Amino acid sequence: MANNFTVLPAGVLDASHATDSIILCGWVLDKPIDPNRIKKAWATLVSRWPLLVARLRRDSKSERWEYHIPSVPTLSGSFAFLNISESIRAHYAYAKPSEYIRCTVKENPHHLFIPYGPKSVDELITGDRPLVHLHVTTFDDGSLVGLSTPHILCDAHGVASIIKAVCIILSGGPPPPPLDLTDPFEPYGHNQGNVPAPPYWRALNIVQKTVLYARAIWTQLFDRHVENRDVFFPKSEVQRIKSEAMDDIRREHGADTDLYISSSDAILAFCLKCSHPPTWSRAPINIFYTASLRNMLNLPQPFLRNAVCMVITPTVPVSAISSLSLGTLALHIRKTITAQTTEEAVETWLRWRLASAGKLRVFFDPWWGRYDVVTNWREMKLMDVDFDGALASKDDHVRSESERVKCVYMWGNGLQPIALRNWIGIWADDPSGGIWTSAFMPRRTWNDKRGYGRYTFE
Repeated sequence: MANNFTVLPAGVLDASHATDSIILCGWVLDKPIDPNRIKKAWATLVSRWPLLVARLRRDSKSERWEYHIPSVPTLSGSFAFLNISESIRAHYAYAKPSEYIRCTVKENPHHLFIPYGPKSVDELITGDRPLVHLHVTTFDDGSLVGLSTPHILCDAHGVASIIKAVCIILSGGPPPPPLDLTDPFEPYGHNQGNVPAPPYWRALNIVQKTVLYARAIWTQLFDRHVENRDVFFPKSEVQRIKSEAMDDIRREHGADTDLYISSSDAILAFCLKCSHPPTWSRAPINIFYTASLRNMLNLPQPFLRNAVCMVITPTVPVSAISSLSLGTLALHIRKTITAQTTEEAVETWLRWRLASAGKLRVFFDPWWGRYDVVTNWREMKLMDVDFDGALASKDDHVRSESERVKCVYMWGNGLQPIALRNWIGIWADDPSGGIWTSAFMPRRTWNDKRGYGRYTFE
């Protein structure tokens, strides 16, 4: 211990991840809550997990990321609240569930969710700012809770762990155990000679990197109007889409087949078809799917930090996205996830990923082809949060369903140097049984009546 803080190197997977970004998450609640109760719960959590208020720095010699964890953690700069004595809808027209598939342009009211949070990783490095910032905005008829975390600290599972720990403390439950700060991925990074690349991955050389950047700039100029929209699937449509996909599979593989797809696989296949309407293009395309190592390796619990494993589907021509049946496309995704998340496959990917961390750029192959990036956050149950303990009323009686605090919308965004595009997020399960998804796509893709344009009614 020196200078009143402890230095903790960032994990090897954190440092080799695309972590120059800030993850923003927000919960829209249907009742006013007491910010002081949230602040008290946050103080308890910070005392157990002082890493939350550490400062992010770079070692002057090695240039590696490191956390400076205070010996006496405080809330300074990590919590704030705002009260607006008006209806929430007067300031924020968040999307609502519907009885049909519906696309809506996503509003990003940073000034309501995270007005004082960092806008970039550089602000964290150069300023005296804690890693994580929690904010509460209350209205006459609802509340917003916003959480800002740098991606280098944690992934989406880490975000879920933080907010659910706050909720447990609010409800009178025990504070979580201290974090295990050892790096479970460090042994996989030991030099083991030439580690072969997993399927569909490669480390680019200088020429390939230059061409890749040039293509990215050209694409940005051609499709500069990229929009982030929510796409809501009501329960009836989720069931219909999955049933259609399963019917395709039975028709193509026999009625007695034991092949299986999840609702997420079916919804993702549906979104891909909307993103890539009929075309003659034979350009290669891969689907880049993020999975969690938490489900595959024995990681210490609770575990906040990055544990993202990257899965790549075998290459198909862009025209196949529309020509394949819904079931075949969903099965293409499911088979890839199953094959590339075995223990052997995961360890191969992890060792190669860490061995290649110092290369110019790790990318999927063919690097000159097209791609879509997919994130599935459903298993984190981000809308299943209990803020009853933060109600302004001091009456702690058992509340009826109508008296409980409900999360009516889950907001999320990211702040990064390069704008997202060709990204699809399967975001959260709505309490109604529907599924929220979100995507960053060119405006022309959203407006195409052969795809998403069929579900845009504004």
